[in-house]
Amino acid sequence: MKAAVSLRLLESRTEFQVFFAYADAAVRGALLAAGIQYAAGARGYVLPATPEAVAPLRQACRQLGVPLHVPAVPALAQELPPPTAHDVLLTRYSQRITLRRYSPQTLKNYRSAFQQFLSYHAPRLPLELSKQEVLDYLSLRVAGGISETYQNLLINAIKFYYEQVESQPRHYYEVPRPKRPLQNPKVLAKEEVKVLLQLTANLKHRAMLMLAYGLGLRLSEILALTPLDIDSRRMVLYVRGGKGKKDRDLPLPVSLLYLLREQYRHYRPAIFVFEGTQPGEAYSERSLQHVIKQAAARAGIHRPVTMHMLRHSYATHLLEAGTDIRVIQDLLGHSSIKTTEIYTHVAQHKRPISPLDDLGL
Repeated sequence: MKAAVSLRLLESRTEFQVFFAYADAAVRGALLAAGIQYAAGARGYVLPATPEAVAPLRQACRQLGVPLHVPAVPALAQELPPPTAHDVLLTRYSQRITLRRYSPQTLKNYRSAFQQFLSYHAPRLPLELSKQEVLDYLSLRVAGGISETYQNLLINAIKFYYEQVESQPRHYYEVPRPKRPLQNPKVLAKEEVKVLLQLTANLKHRAMLMLAYGLGLRLSEILALTPLDIDSRRMVLYVRGGKGKKDRDLPLPVSLLYLLREQYRHYRPAIFVFEGTQPGEAYSERSLQHVIKQAAARAGIHRPVTMHMLRHSYATHLLEAGTDIRVIQDLLGHSSIKTTEIYTHVAQHKRPISPLDDLGL
């Protein structure tokens, strides 16, 4: 039997995202004929969330002999109220971010911050506000104790609306932008990583953790991998559209290739190398963060551990082994060498011996 087709309701509640085996030309052609369409904003295929739109899809799946998973959505039978002026504005805002090809995470963060800005001033619209009123809002949020990172995000989200959506001149807000604190990356010792991996028995979980440490992949890069990104002839793993929309080719360890093959044979994913419970749907970020926390607990590591710490550990351990920092920059996909140089603050390979050791105490 061919891989299943599954639907997931999008936040708009007007469309389903359609998950299926993209590589199967027969299935793809039949589903396109049944009415599914590619949507760049959803980064996949979508279908109107109506019984009339789903009916041809059901018929196509029956003819193909492919199971169709449709979530129960009783609210679809109700007629949605007309969009408000704020709804229309938020849609324009989201569309503009999508057209600028910002990452899905940036879209989510900016949209959420701008939505809070809209809700606070409702029913007034942003173009009705004075610059002082925008400054008052920002000052109020800062006084409320938001983090330095979120303060920068909030300012950027509001500036994006006025400058990119409404094409107004650049706005400058006299709210002091916080200077980001210089913090060293948190890393694990090699012995800690070894125990963490050894005590992770689940094939899928272990492969994801090994990719983070063995190749320095970001969480999002791990979850976006497809089988076509693994080249066993050249022993290369391709990272497509990483942070900053940069591609990079990474040397693939033999041990990791064998593990990836084993987990593929065991789970038989439809699209992504690592999928959740629904065929064709990528494993969730939240679930993967839970995986690393459980692995750290099993390894007896009591301080907080995140997936990104494995990437930091990868870079630090390479530097300690004598790898040239510009090679590490290329492997990590950093645009600036200054970003990579932060690992020199934690690497121990060239640290001088403390004079305390010479006292013979």
